[in-house]
Amino acid sequence: MTLFEQRPIRPMLSTSGDPFDSEEYIFEPKWDGLRTILFLKNGKVELQNRNLRDVTLGFPEIQEVKNGIDAVDAIIDGEIVVLTQKGLPSFQQLQPRFGITDPHEARTLAHSTPATLVAFDLLHLNRKDTIDVPAQQRKLMLRKILHEGPFLLYSDHIASKGKQFYKLAKRKGFEGVVAKKIDSKYTPGLRSTEWIKMKSTETIDCIVVGYTAGTGERSTTFGSLVLAGYDDKGKLFHLGNVGGGFNHQELQTIKERLVKLERKTPMIHGQVESNTPIVWVKPMIVCEVEYGSITDDRKLRFPRFKRLRTDVDPKTIQI
Repeated sequence: MTLFEQRPIRPMLSTSGDPFDSEEYIFEPKWDGLRTILFLKNGKVELQNRNLRDVTLGFPEIQEVKNGIDAVDAIIDGEIVVLTQKGLPSFQQLQPRFGITDPHEARTLAHSTPATLVAFDLLHLNRKDTIDVPAQQRKLMLRKILHEGPFLLYSDHIASKGKQFYKLAKRKGFEGVVAKKIDSKYTPGLRSTEWIKMKSTETIDCIVVGYTAGTGERSTTFGSLVLAGYDDKGKLFHLGNVGGGFNHQELQTIKERLVKLERKTPMIHGQVESNTPIVWVKPMIVCEVEYGSITDDRKLRFPRFKRLRTDVDPKTIQI
């Protein structure tokens, strides 16, 4: 029995760590997209995401990659991305492609914002599983069968010099780097230290302009803080909401401060998405937030509360 008979397949996952050098690891860019496992068999391509859902219909252009894979059958791990003119992945441009099941809509989006599969691992080739083959050898096998094109790229790597590669990747605009032990096997569904994600986090000071009602254990405090900053014209704009990173004492302390600042109308324009009601407050509280990146429409990705900044005047928070 091969992996084809064991579908769906949970992808191998990484742990987090700081940049490092090692002769025992290879290093490749971290692509900011939709983790996808591709199945090629009988001239047909099928796609499965990390949540084990079939996403084949949502990306009709990826069917073209079958002409660029020199194999009878294959299972390839990779990332579906939408590339900018600079060749960098744009998660913001990819998001409208998620969850599309209507073939006509999928074809329209494939034309307006075409996606590319970036292949980085080989799980099966020509009727044989390859997950027990060492990682570096799997990469070489994968490279030999791929013919790159507009919808298919190979994720290349370097050996040993992880720190230098990380700095270069960040300077080029990538989200981070993934280190993979050269002799590691592919273990489906396992979060392993043999794959290490080196991803930077930045911090930013934000103004709290509201909070969402809490539920469950947070029913007496809040669910998330609505964040904003001043633009160059002195107007507040929405940066996103942060709901993680708080300890119990911080939830209590911040809620006590928020209640004293409540107001009926928002200080920011536009719709703010929330699953629970929003209570608006005067822009008097500043907090420091960690985040992964900022989207083109100025929203924080992966925000996490770090601390209150009682030493910072909200009027100085220009972004």
